[in-house]
Amino acid sequence: MRKSHHFFSFIKVVLLIVAVGFGLLATVGRYVEANSGDGIPEDAIRIRIIANSDKKTDQSVKNKVRDEVAAYIQTWGGMPDTHDKAYALIKSHMADIQRIVDDKLDELGVSYGGAVELGEVPFPEKTFEGERYEAGNYEALRITLGKGNGTNWWCVLFPPLCLTAAVAKDDPGASAEARAASAGGSSADAEDEEPKAKFFLWELLEKLFAFLGSLFG
Repeated sequence: MRKSHHFFSFIKVVLLIVAVGFGLLATVGRYVEANSGDGIPEDAIRIRIIANSDKKTDQSVKNKVRDEVAAYIQTWGGMPDTHDKAYALIKSHMADIQRIVDDKLDELGVSYGGAVELGEVPFPEKTFEGERYEAGNYEALRITLGKGNGTNWWCVLFPPLCLTAAVAKDDPGASAEARAASAGGSSADAEDEEPKAKFFLWELLEKLFAFLGSLFG
């Protein structure tokens, strides 16, 4: 009787592990599907941080403000799954984002301030994932530092195509060196981020399958 009890307990554990495995496979499938779309959707919410100028010091300030804002956004735990919810979430944090920008500029000792806004704002022609987008007004969280005459950093907050995916671009026409400095790394570095997440999920599956193999080995 006791052996039978242990046998059925063992079967339950195996079934649970198999269920977890299928859950991970489904997660991988959803991740791949979510990241295989064609460019930026119509209801996207962008983020754009414009430097005071293209001077090295102002570009450095922009990058440091970007890092502070990005770190804060990542504490939200991810974007909601609809535009309206994402917009409401960003809007509810506008005062905090303004404070973070102000505090960082004070810390860096610059003479200019920063303006934070959320709404339809003008964008020059942009390229994202190899696809070109015409100049026009797009919904965005825009942070303008000082006079806003410098190369900007931008990406997409909703759907979450940046920050967590580390996808970022700068104004067309900037030098390769300026683009790399503004994005916080080379384009190759940015492209490497998405596969890392996939490899992490695959490693989990490999460990699961190895564990199942040890049970029946």
